[in-house]
Amino acid sequence: MIRPVIMVALALMLSGCVTETNKRLKNAVPAEMVQRQLDLGIGYLRNGDYQRAKSNLQRALDLDPRSPIVHASLGIVFQAEGENDLAEKHYREAIRYDPESAQARNSYGAFLFSMERYAEAVEQLAQASENRYYPNRAVVFENLGRAHAKLGEIDKADYAFTRAVQLNQEQSRALLELAEIRFEQRKFVEARDLYARHVRIAPKSSKALWLCIRLARVFKDYNQEASCATALEGIYPASEEYGFYKESL
Repeated sequence: MIRPVIMVALALMLSGCVTETNKRLKNAVPAEMVQRQLDLGIGYLRNGDYQRAKSNLQRALDLDPRSPIVHASLGIVFQAEGENDLAEKHYREAIRYDPESAQARNSYGAFLFSMERYAEAVEQLAQASENRYYPNRAVVFENLGRAHAKLGEIDKADYAFTRAVQLNQEQSRALLELAEIRFEQRKFVEARDLYARHVRIAPKSSKALWLCIRLARVFKDYNQEASCATALEGIYPASEEYGFYKESL
């Protein structure tokens, strides 16, 4: 479960690293030197070569010890390796040197979520969500909604998921989470519409298939219920949702 989380974090949180200009470098340290090592480090990180990634990122850090991008990148490397103390250290350093960085706060918030430190994740993600110009702001709101949901703060989760979908109409996880919330609110037509939007752009997860079954029952679509139940049993027989389905029979 760890590697997919890391790769998603890499795709979303480092997407702007290779083009962001470092404005704090002294004249004695050309920005190109730091950027070269950073680019190499990110390239190795994408390929799963953590040792070479660390080596290049450490060279970049030696050139510019205050670089928030390099610290955030090292945080992702150490998180991938399970070195959580070091990962957190570098995430904190990234925020220390650039408190306004939505990218760094989103990275750190996602890390805290993975550690089940949901209240702390909310704090970081809420601050990241305030940056109106961050290109991955929809992802921040989606992450924020998930953290609120883990804390049982459904109204706040509802708001965050709604904002995510407003910012990106194809934010698939937020669509599914909103569909689930609307189902629990007994707003079944809206739940069905949100679910339909989700499945048009995302593979059917066990959570989506279980929602499909419950919606089909509400609307008495027995063919749809049977189709989703068969898929749930065939693809996700060990899932929690399949357990829910068996209990519901």
